[in-house]
Amino acid sequence: MSGLDRLSRFPELSFTVARRAGSLALSTIRQVADMALERRSQSRTPSTWAPPPPAPAPARPPDPEPAARPAAAAAPAPAVTQQAAEHVDREAVVVAESADEGAADGVGAQIRIGEPWKGYGSLTAPEVNDRLASASPESLAVARLYETANRNRVTVLKEIDRRMQAARS
Repeated sequence: MSGLDRLSRFPELSFTVARRAGSLALSTIRQVADMALERRSQSRTPSTWAPPPPAPAPARPPDPEPAARPAAAAAPAPAVTQQAAEHVDREAVVVAESADEGAADGVGAQIRIGEPWKGYGSLTAPEVNDRLASASPESLAVARLYETANRNRVTVLKEIDRRMQAARS
């Protein structure tokens, strides 16, 4: 394969990497949000928490001149049917991928993920695993995202997953 052939595949590969990184970031954010919502729902019990009462509706002043109303009232907005609600997809679908020919220089998303804590990048896997023992679920999610995008150490990722699973239960 010539260098020009490899260069022409660069935009496609960079888009694929960016899409996967975005997907990983989104799944990590969803996990953190799920854990936060679960923790919030566990901390509130029906006997200690009740929703606030609804605010009273503001009093509306009477119309000064009833005859001045428009003849045709605005039509009510159509109700969303069950069939229409089921039709809506919530997942993103790639419709097309394209790039200008010869646009390989500087193409592609650049995602930088900061260290979960200072000095993380210089720690060995056992040192990271020891530090994970006192990490919050949010810090675990950030550490997983950083580790996956950088060194991708299996032992660290397994420990993070184990601790995230324990935090959920």
